[in-house]
Amino acid sequence: MNRIADIPPSDVNAADTVYIADKHLNVIYTNGRWESFALNNGGDKILDPGWDSNILENVSGKEKERWKHIYRLLLEDRIPLHKENFICSSPLEKRIYQLRITPRKDDDGKVAWLVHHILWVDESRDALPRLGKRLGDLEDPHRVTREYQQRIFMRTIRIPGFRAARHFRPLETIGGDLLWHREFPQGVAQLTHADAMGHGIAAGRLATQMAVILDEIADADLGPGASVSTLNRALLQHAIGDEVVFATGLFFRFDRSGRQLTCSNFGHHNPIFSRTGQLYIDGGPPVGLADEVEPWPQIHIDMLLHGNRFLVFSDGITEQFNIEGEMFDTQRLLDAFQRHLELPLDKMIAAIIGELNHFRGPALVKDDQTLLALEFIGDKTEVQHK
Repeated sequence: MNRIADIPPSDVNAADTVYIADKHLNVIYTNGRWESFALNNGGDKILDPGWDSNILENVSGKEKERWKHIYRLLLEDRIPLHKENFICSSPLEKRIYQLRITPRKDDDGKVAWLVHHILWVDESRDALPRLGKRLGDLEDPHRVTREYQQRIFMRTIRIPGFRAARHFRPLETIGGDLLWHREFPQGVAQLTHADAMGHGIAAGRLATQMAVILDEIADADLGPGASVSTLNRALLQHAIGDEVVFATGLFFRFDRSGRQLTCSNFGHHNPIFSRTGQLYIDGGPPVGLADEVEPWPQIHIDMLLHGNRFLVFSDGITEQFNIEGEMFDTQRLLDAFQRHLELPLDKMIAAIIGELNHFRGPALVKDDQTLLALEFIGDKTEVQHK
Protein backbone atom coordinates (compact mmCIF):
# COMPACT_ATOMS: atom_id res chain seq x y z
CA MET A 1 0.00 0.00 0.00
CA ASN A 2 1.16 3.54 -0.70
CA ARG A 3 2.17 4.97 2.65
CA ILE A 4 0.43 8.28 1.95
CA ALA A 5 -2.74 6.82 0.47
CA ASP A 6 -4.88 7.82 3.45
CA ILE A 7 -3.57 11.36 3.69
CA PRO A 8 -5.89 13.97 2.11
CA PRO A 9 -4.68 14.90 -1.40
CA SER A 10 -5.01 18.57 -0.46
CA ASP A 11 -2.19 18.12 2.09
CA VAL A 12 0.06 16.08 -0.19
CA ASN A 13 -0.34 18.52 -3.07
CA ALA A 14 -0.34 21.77 -1.11
CA ALA A 15 2.47 24.10 -2.16
CA ASP A 16 3.37 24.96 1.44
CA THR A 17 3.40 21.38 2.80
CA VAL A 18 6.99 20.28 3.40
CA TYR A 19 6.59 17.09 5.38
CA ILE A 20 4.06 14.94 7.21
CA ALA A 21 4.65 12.93 10.38
CA ASP A 22 2.59 10.10 11.79
CA LYS A 23 1.34 9.82 15.38
CA HIS A 24 4.73 8.40 16.41
CA LEU A 25 6.41 11.54 14.98
CA ASN A 26 8.08 9.56 12.20
CA VAL A 27 8.39 11.32 8.83
CA ILE A 28 6.14 9.59 6.28
CA TYR A 29 6.10 12.14 3.47
CA THR A 30 8.25 14.96 2.08
CA ASN A 31 7.95 16.90 -1.18
CA GLY A 32 9.85 19.33 -3.35
CA ARG A 33 9.19 22.20 -0.98
CA TRP A 34 11.25 20.44 1.66
CA GLU A 35 14.19 20.04 -0.71
CA SER A 36 14.03 23.71 -1.65
CA PHE A 37 13.77 24.81 1.98
CA ALA A 38 16.63 22.51 3.02
CA LEU A 39 18.99 23.79 0.33
CA ASN A 40 18.31 27.39 1.41
CA ASN A 41 18.67 26.75 5.15
CA GLY A 42 21.35 24.23 5.91
CA GLY A 43 22.09 22.13 2.89
CA ASP A 44 22.85 18.45 3.24
CA LYS A 45 22.32 18.41 7.00
CA ILE A 46 18.55 18.66 6.61
CA LEU A 47 18.10 17.72 2.94
CA ASP A 48 17.11 14.08 3.46
CA PRO A 49 15.24 13.47 6.72
CA GLY A 50 14.47 9.94 5.56
CA TRP A 51 11.26 8.00 5.96
CA ASP A 52 10.77 6.66 9.47
CA SER A 53 13.22 9.20 10.91
CA ASN A 54 11.76 10.76 14.04
CA ILE A 55 11.34 14.54 13.85
CA LEU A 56 12.74 14.95 17.36
CA GLU A 57 16.05 13.21 16.55
CA ASN A 58 17.81 16.40 15.47
CA VAL A 59 16.48 18.54 18.32
CA SER A 60 18.20 18.69 21.70
CA GLY A 61 18.09 20.38 25.08
CA LYS A 62 15.37 22.89 25.83
CA GLU A 63 14.04 22.81 22.29
CA LYS A 64 13.49 19.06 22.40
CA GLU A 65 11.53 19.32 25.64
CA ARG A 66 9.50 22.21 24.26
CA TRP A 67 8.61 20.33 21.08
CA LYS A 68 7.70 17.22 23.04
CA HIS A 69 5.08 19.26 24.88
CA ILE A 70 3.78 20.89 21.69
CA TYR A 71 3.47 17.60 19.81
CA ARG A 72 1.80 15.93 22.76
CA LEU A 73 -0.84 18.66 22.91
CA LEU A 74 -1.42 18.36 19.15
CA LEU A 75 -1.67 14.57 19.18
CA GLU A 76 -4.04 14.64 22.15
CA ASP A 77 -6.23 17.13 20.24
CA ARG A 78 -5.86 19.73 23.00
CA ILE A 79 -4.82 22.53 20.66
CA PRO A 80 -6.24 22.90 17.12
CA LEU A 81 -2.93 23.80 15.46
CA HIS A 82 0.45 25.27 16.24
CA LYS A 83 2.06 28.28 14.53
CA GLU A 84 5.35 30.04 15.18
CA ASN A 85 7.76 32.21 13.25
CA PHE A 86 11.45 31.45 12.99
CA ILE A 87 14.51 32.86 11.24
CA CYS A 88 16.36 30.79 8.66
CA SER A 89 19.54 29.08 9.81
CA SER A 90 21.74 30.72 7.19
CA PRO A 91 24.20 32.82 9.27
CA LEU A 92 24.39 35.74 6.82
CA GLU A 93 20.74 36.08 5.79
CA LYS A 94 17.56 36.98 7.61
CA ARG A 95 14.51 35.32 6.11
CA ILE A 96 11.45 34.87 8.30
CA TYR A 97 9.33 31.76 7.98
CA GLN A 98 6.18 30.57 9.69
CA LEU A 99 5.91 26.90 10.63
CA ARG A 100 2.30 25.77 10.84
CA ILE A 101 1.49 22.27 12.14
CA THR A 102 -2.02 21.01 11.43
CA PRO A 103 -3.37 17.77 12.94
CA ARG A 104 -5.33 15.40 10.70
CA LYS A 105 -7.67 12.74 12.12
CA ASP A 106 -8.49 9.21 11.01
CA ASP A 107 -11.98 7.73 10.70
CA ASP A 108 -12.10 7.11 14.46
CA GLY A 109 -11.55 10.78 15.24
CA LYS A 110 -8.02 10.25 16.54
CA VAL A 111 -5.12 12.44 15.40
CA ALA A 112 -3.15 10.29 12.95
CA TRP A 113 -0.92 12.75 11.05
CA LEU A 114 0.71 16.10 11.62
CA VAL A 115 1.08 18.15 8.47
CA HIS A 116 3.98 20.62 8.58
CA HIS A 117 3.65 23.69 6.38
CA ILE A 118 6.30 26.38 5.98
CA LEU A 119 5.41 29.83 4.70
CA TRP A 120 7.65 32.80 4.01
CA VAL A 121 6.59 35.76 6.15
CA ASP A 122 6.49 39.20 4.54
CA GLU A 123 8.05 41.68 6.98
CA SER A 124 7.75 44.64 4.65
CA ARG A 125 6.41 48.01 5.73
CA ASP A 126 2.95 47.01 4.53
CA ALA A 127 2.91 44.11 6.97
CA LEU A 128 3.84 46.12 10.06
CA PRO A 129 0.46 47.87 10.52
CA ARG A 130 -1.27 44.48 10.47
CA LEU A 131 1.06 43.23 13.17
CA GLY A 132 0.45 46.36 15.21
CA LYS A 133 -3.28 45.70 15.39
CA ARG A 134 -2.63 42.57 17.41
CA LEU A 135 -1.40 44.70 20.29
CA GLY A 136 -4.93 45.80 21.09
CA ASP A 137 -6.62 49.16 21.24
CA LEU A 138 -3.67 51.14 22.62
CA GLU A 139 -3.14 54.54 20.99
CA ASP A 140 0.50 53.76 20.20
CA PRO A 141 1.11 50.08 21.00
CA HIS A 142 4.74 50.10 19.85
CA ARG A 143 5.60 52.99 22.14
CA VAL A 144 3.58 51.76 25.14
CA THR A 145 4.98 48.24 24.99
CA ARG A 146 8.52 49.50 24.46
CA GLU A 147 8.35 51.99 27.34
CA TYR A 148 6.83 49.42 29.69
CA GLN A 149 9.57 46.93 28.82
CA GLN A 150 12.25 49.56 29.36
CA ARG A 151 10.88 50.29 32.83
CA ILE A 152 10.97 46.59 33.66
CA PHE A 153 14.55 46.12 32.45
CA MET A 154 15.80 49.31 34.07
CA ARG A 155 14.57 48.27 37.51
CA THR A 156 17.41 47.56 39.88
CA ILE A 157 17.28 43.88 40.76
CA ARG A 158 17.17 43.76 44.55
CA ILE A 159 17.31 40.30 46.09
CA PRO A 160 18.41 40.17 49.75
CA GLY A 161 21.68 38.29 50.06
CA PHE A 162 22.51 38.48 46.33
CA ARG A 163 24.29 40.62 43.79
CA ALA A 164 22.91 40.70 40.26
CA ALA A 165 24.30 41.64 36.84
CA ARG A 166 22.61 41.35 33.48
CA HIS A 167 22.97 41.77 29.73
CA PHE A 168 19.96 42.41 27.49
CA ARG A 169 20.10 42.84 23.73
CA PRO A 170 16.72 42.80 21.96
CA LEU A 171 16.80 41.78 18.32
CA GLU A 172 14.41 44.62 17.51
CA THR A 173 13.22 47.74 19.34
CA ILE A 174 10.73 45.60 21.27
CA GLY A 175 12.03 42.34 22.72
CA GLY A 176 10.35 39.10 23.71
CA ASP A 177 12.65 38.32 26.63
CA LEU A 178 11.48 39.24 30.12
CA LEU A 179 13.29 39.81 33.42
CA TRP A 180 10.74 40.48 36.15
CA HIS A 181 11.31 40.60 39.90
CA ARG A 182 9.57 41.66 43.08
CA GLU A 183 11.03 42.23 46.58
CA PHE A 184 8.95 41.71 49.72
CA PRO A 185 9.54 42.54 53.39
CA GLN A 186 11.48 40.10 55.59
CA GLY A 187 13.90 39.12 52.83
CA VAL A 188 11.56 37.33 50.40
CA ALA A 189 11.89 37.94 46.66
CA GLN A 190 10.52 36.56 43.39
CA LEU A 191 12.26 36.57 40.02
CA THR A 192 11.11 35.35 36.61
CA HIS A 193 13.12 35.10 33.44
CA ALA A 194 10.94 34.29 30.41
CA ASP A 195 11.37 34.05 26.66
CA ALA A 196 8.25 34.67 24.56
CA MET A 197 7.84 32.81 21.31
CA GLY A 198 9.36 34.60 18.36
CA HIS A 199 10.57 38.18 18.43
CA GLY A 200 9.45 41.72 17.74
CA ILE A 201 5.97 43.12 18.34
CA ALA A 202 4.03 39.92 19.04
CA ALA A 203 6.68 38.54 21.39
CA GLY A 204 7.01 41.93 23.10
CA ARG A 205 3.27 42.07 23.68
CA LEU A 206 3.29 38.61 25.26
CA ALA A 207 6.26 39.48 27.49
CA THR A 208 4.50 42.65 28.60
CA GLN A 209 1.31 40.72 29.36
CA MET A 210 3.34 38.35 31.51
CA ALA A 211 4.87 41.21 33.47
CA VAL A 212 1.45 42.73 34.16
CA ILE A 213 0.07 39.36 35.32
CA LEU A 214 3.08 38.67 37.52
CA ASP A 215 2.65 42.09 39.15
CA GLU A 216 -1.00 41.28 39.86
CA ILE A 217 -0.41 37.86 41.43
CA ALA A 218 2.83 38.63 43.27
CA ASP A 219 1.25 39.65 46.60
CA ALA A 220 -0.43 36.27 46.95
CA ASP A 221 3.05 34.64 47.12
CA LEU A 222 1.66 31.40 45.75
CA GLY A 223 5.03 29.72 45.31
CA PRO A 224 6.69 29.06 41.94
CA GLY A 225 4.56 26.12 40.81
CA ALA A 226 1.21 27.71 41.63
CA SER A 227 2.36 31.08 40.27
CA VAL A 228 3.24 29.54 36.90
CA SER A 229 -0.15 27.77 36.79
CA THR A 230 -1.91 31.07 37.51
CA LEU A 231 0.18 32.85 34.90
CA ASN A 232 -0.71 30.19 32.33
CA ARG A 233 -4.46 30.49 32.99
CA ALA A 234 -4.34 34.29 32.81
CA LEU A 235 -2.46 34.27 29.49
CA LEU A 236 -5.03 31.92 27.97
CA GLN A 237 -7.90 33.99 29.34
CA HIS A 238 -6.51 37.18 27.80
CA ALA A 239 -5.17 35.66 24.58
CA ILE A 240 -5.35 37.83 21.47
CA GLY A 241 -7.27 36.17 18.67
CA ASP A 242 -7.03 32.47 17.90
CA GLU A 243 -3.28 32.22 17.46
CA VAL A 244 -1.46 30.00 19.94
CA VAL A 245 1.42 31.90 21.54
CA PHE A 246 3.56 30.78 24.43
CA ALA A 247 6.61 31.51 26.54
CA THR A 248 9.24 29.48 28.33
CA GLY A 249 10.88 30.56 31.57
CA LEU A 250 12.09 30.03 35.11
CA PHE A 251 10.27 31.29 38.21
CA PHE A 252 12.41 31.68 41.36
CA ARG A 253 11.40 32.38 44.95
CA PHE A 254 14.17 33.44 47.34
CA ASP A 255 13.42 32.76 51.00
CA ARG A 256 14.47 34.71 54.07
CA SER A 257 17.70 32.77 54.66
CA GLY A 258 18.97 33.72 51.19
CA ARG A 259 20.77 30.48 50.44
CA GLN A 260 17.56 28.54 49.73
CA LEU A 261 15.76 28.99 46.40
CA THR A 262 12.60 27.40 45.08
CA CYS A 263 12.25 27.17 41.30
CA SER A 264 9.75 26.08 38.67
CA ASN A 265 10.79 25.54 35.06
CA PHE A 266 8.20 26.06 32.32
CA GLY A 267 10.03 24.70 29.29
CA HIS A 268 13.19 26.80 29.63
CA HIS A 269 16.95 26.23 29.62
CA ASN A 270 18.11 25.06 33.03
CA PRO A 271 20.34 27.44 35.05
CA ILE A 272 24.11 26.97 35.22
CA PHE A 273 25.84 26.96 38.63
CA SER A 274 29.47 27.76 39.35
CA ARG A 275 30.18 24.49 41.22
CA THR A 276 27.89 21.85 39.72
CA GLY A 277 27.30 23.17 36.20
CA GLN A 278 23.87 22.96 34.59
CA LEU A 279 21.23 21.87 37.08
CA TYR A 280 18.45 19.73 35.64
CA ILE A 281 15.04 20.92 36.81
CA ASP A 282 12.12 18.66 35.99
CA GLY A 283 9.62 21.12 34.58
CA GLY A 284 6.34 21.50 32.78
CA PRO A 285 5.33 22.85 29.38
CA PRO A 286 5.63 26.48 28.27
CA VAL A 287 2.84 28.79 29.42
CA GLY A 288 0.11 29.83 27.01
CA LEU A 289 -0.29 26.51 25.18
CA ALA A 290 -3.18 24.80 26.97
CA ASP A 291 -5.19 25.14 30.16
CA GLU A 292 -5.62 21.47 30.99
CA VAL A 293 -2.09 20.66 32.09
CA GLU A 294 -0.58 19.08 35.18
CA PRO A 295 0.62 21.47 37.94
CA TRP A 296 4.15 22.72 37.36
CA PRO A 297 6.60 21.00 39.73
CA GLN A 298 9.01 23.00 41.84
CA ILE A 299 12.36 22.11 43.38
CA HIS A 300 14.48 23.50 46.22
CA ILE A 301 18.02 24.66 45.46
CA ASP A 302 20.75 25.10 48.08
CA MET A 303 23.31 27.67 46.95
CA LEU A 304 25.96 26.25 49.28
CA LEU A 305 25.69 22.93 47.47
CA HIS A 306 25.71 24.19 43.89
CA GLY A 307 27.99 27.24 44.14
CA ASN A 308 27.69 30.91 44.99
CA ARG A 309 27.01 32.08 41.42
CA PHE A 310 24.57 31.00 38.74
CA LEU A 311 23.48 32.05 35.25
CA VAL A 312 20.02 32.27 33.71
CA PHE A 313 19.87 32.81 29.94
CA SER A 314 17.68 32.88 26.85
CA ASP A 315 18.28 30.73 23.80
CA GLY A 316 19.45 33.81 21.93
CA ILE A 317 22.74 33.25 23.81
CA THR A 318 23.27 29.52 23.35
CA GLU A 319 21.70 29.28 19.88
CA GLN A 320 23.76 32.08 18.37
CA PHE A 321 25.41 30.80 15.18
CA ASN A 322 28.84 31.66 13.80
CA ILE A 323 29.73 31.95 10.13
CA GLU A 324 30.40 28.19 9.91
CA GLY A 325 26.88 27.39 11.13
CA GLU A 326 27.98 26.22 14.60
CA MET A 327 26.01 27.18 17.69
CA PHE A 328 27.59 28.79 20.74
CA ASP A 329 25.70 26.15 22.79
CA THR A 330 25.43 25.54 26.53
CA GLN A 331 28.87 23.97 26.92
CA ARG A 332 30.64 27.05 25.53
CA LEU A 333 28.56 29.23 27.87
CA LEU A 334 29.50 27.05 30.84
CA ASP A 335 33.21 27.13 29.87
CA ALA A 336 33.16 30.94 29.54
CA PHE A 337 31.36 31.22 32.89
CA GLN A 338 33.97 29.14 34.69
CA ARG A 339 36.88 30.97 33.03
CA HIS A 340 35.73 34.32 34.44
CA LEU A 341 34.48 33.37 37.91
CA GLU A 342 37.18 35.44 39.62
CA LEU A 343 35.96 38.68 38.02
CA PRO A 344 33.40 40.98 39.64
CA LEU A 345 29.92 40.05 38.52
CA ASP A 346 29.38 42.86 35.99
CA LYS A 347 32.83 42.35 34.46
CA MET A 348 32.17 38.60 34.29
CA ILE A 349 28.99 39.21 32.30
CA ALA A 350 30.88 41.55 29.95
CA ALA A 351 33.62 38.95 29.44
CA ILE A 352 31.11 36.20 28.61
CA ILE A 353 29.33 38.44 26.09
CA GLY A 354 32.72 39.34 24.64
CA GLU A 355 33.40 35.64 24.02
CA LEU A 356 29.95 35.23 22.48
CA ASN A 357 30.51 38.13 20.08
CA HIS A 358 33.99 36.86 19.16
CA PHE A 359 32.48 33.44 18.41
CA ARG A 360 29.70 35.01 16.31
CA GLY A 361 32.06 37.08 14.17
CA PRO A 362 30.28 38.50 11.10
CA ALA A 363 27.24 36.22 11.47
CA LEU A 364 23.90 37.87 12.17
CA VAL A 365 22.22 38.09 15.58
CA LYS A 366 18.81 36.49 15.09
CA ASP A 367 17.15 36.48 18.50
CA ASP A 368 16.83 38.48 21.70
CA GLN A 369 19.77 37.86 24.02
CA THR A 370 19.40 37.93 27.80
CA LEU A 371 22.00 36.79 30.33
CA LEU A 372 21.48 37.18 34.08
CA ALA A 373 24.09 36.37 36.73
CA LEU A 374 23.31 36.11 40.44
CA GLU A 375 25.85 35.78 43.25
CA PHE A 376 25.03 34.72 46.80
CA ILE A 377 26.83 36.98 49.30
CA GLY A 378 24.97 36.15 52.51
CA ASP A 379 23.33 38.74 54.72
CA LYS A 380 24.98 41.72 53.06
CA THR A 381 22.96 42.93 50.04
CA GLU A 382 24.74 44.71 47.23
CA VAL A 383 23.20 44.98 43.79
CA GLN A 384 25.01 45.62 40.54
CA HIS A 385 23.68 45.52 37.03
CA LYS A 386 24.73 46.36 33.54
